[in-house]
Amino acid sequence: MNFYAIDLFAGCGGLSEGFKQTGFDIIAQIEMDKWACESLRTRHLYHGLKDSGKGYLYRRYLRQEVRQEDILDRFPDLRESISHQVIQATLGNDGIERILEKIESSRKYNAAPRFHVLLGGPPCQPYSLAGRARDPFRMENDRRHYLYRHYLEILERLQPDFFLYENVPGLFTARAEGKEIFVRILNDFSYLDPPYEITPPLREVFEEPGSYILNSADFHIPQSRKRLILIGYKKSLEGKNPGIKNIFKRLQKQASKNREGERLTVSDAIGDLPPLKPAEGSDGWFGSYNSNTNLTSYQRRMRRGSPGIVNHRARTHMQGDLERYRFFIEHHKNGNGAACLNDLIQERPNLIPNHRHLDKFLDRFKVQWWDYSSSTITAHICKDGHYYIHPDINQCRSFTVREAARCQSFPDNFKFEGPRTEQFRQVGNAVPPLLAEIIGRYIRKELEKIYAKEIQSGE
Repeated sequence: MNFYAIDLFAGCGGLSEGFKQTGFDIIAQIEMDKWACESLRTRHLYHGLKDSGKGYLYRRYLRQEVRQEDILDRFPDLRESISHQVIQATLGNDGIERILEKIESSRKYNAAPRFHVLLGGPPCQPYSLAGRARDPFRMENDRRHYLYRHYLEILERLQPDFFLYENVPGLFTARAEGKEIFVRILNDFSYLDPPYEITPPLREVFEEPGSYILNSADFHIPQSRKRLILIGYKKSLEGKNPGIKNIFKRLQKQASKNREGERLTVSDAIGDLPPLKPAEGSDGWFGSYNSNTNLTSYQRRMRRGSPGIVNHRARTHMQGDLERYRFFIEHHKNGNGAACLNDLIQERPNLIPNHRHLDKFLDRFKVQWWDYSSSTITAHICKDGHYYIHPDINQCRSFTVREAARCQSFPDNFKFEGPRTEQFRQVGNAVPPLLAEIIGRYIRKELEKIYAKEIQSGE
C-alpha cells in the first residue's frame, strides 16, 4: 500500500527527501521561492530517472554533460509529473482555493485515493532568537507570525491522518500583538474539525513545551540542531491503533539511547571533501571523488549514488576576515580554548570588525572544530560564513554549500540550484533529511497498523 504526503513551505525539500526515503510518495510540494522550486524539480528529476532505470542520465546532468531541459524533452511524462508535484505559490498571497485546486489536481494525476501526511514548517525568522535580537520591535509586528493559519486551513480541508509541524525553539517565547504566539497556535490546533491530537497530548505541551524539542545530533547527524517537532493525528484513529499516542515518546526514547554513544562530528561530515582555498571550487560540478578508501560510514552514505561532488566552491573573503579566521583557529590550536570576540578585542584590537551590535554577538566568528558536531546551519550562512569557519588553518575560509549540506545530512547527489547565495539559503532553511527519514519511519509504522487490513488484502 502506498502512503501519500504533501509538503507545505517545502523549501528545497529536506522533509520531503526524508519521507521519500521511507517510502512515502510526495504528491505535492508548495513553496514560494523560485530557486528552492528549481531544486525541488531537480530532485524529482533524480527520483524519476532512478525509479525508471535511467539514473545514468541524472549522473550526466550532475557532470554538466546534458541539460535538464534535454532530458525532460526525452521524457515528457516525467516533465508533466514534476509540473504537478512542485507548486510555486505563496501561502497568504495566492488564494488558498487556487493552491488546493493544484493539490487536488496532483492527487488525481497520481491516482492517490487520499493524503496520509501533511508536512511543513512556516518560515521561522519571526520566532528566531537571533532574528528578534536584531529587530528593535522583537519581530512582534512581523505578519509571518500568522502563516501557520494557512497550514491549519489546509490541514482542516485535506484531513490527512497525520501532520508534522516543525519550527525553531524560539517559537515558545515569540510574541505577536503582545500575546504569546505558541499558546495561540496550540489553541488553534485544539479547535480543528475533525479533531486532531498532538502526541503527547496538548495539555502536556502546555506543561512542558521543551519536551517537544528534538536535537539532530541525537539521531546520528553531525550537527547540533534543536527544533520543535509537533506530530499530530486524527483522534478518531486511536480506536484502530491505541499506541499511536506514544509515537513521540518513542522518538525521545531513541534519542536518549543514541546519546549513550558517540556523536558524529564535523570530521565525519566533511573530512573526506577536497580542500579548497578561498574562491576555489565550483558552484556546479566540482569533480569525481578521490581514491580515499578510509571513509566513515556517514561519508559512505553521503556519497552513495553520486558520481562526485557538486556545490563545492569557497567564498572570496576580504583580507581582514581571513586574518580574523586565522586568529580564531590559532587561538584554539595553541591550547587556549575556543576564542570569542572579546579575545579578539583584547589580543588583536586591530582586527576588530566594524559591525554594529558587537556586544550582542560575541560568538559572531566561530570555528567548526573537527571533533565536535557542527553548530546549527541557519539561513544566515547566505549572508556571510563567519559562524562557519573551516577548522583547517591551511584552508582558512568558511564552509562551502556542500560542506553545510553534509552537516545537514543532504546526500552528495542532491543538487542545489541557483546562485551560491540562494544555495546557502536553501541549505540553512532545511530540515535535515536524515531526521525527517527517522520521523517518517515512525509515522509509517503507525500507518501500517491503521491500514493493516487493506495492506493484507492488497488494496
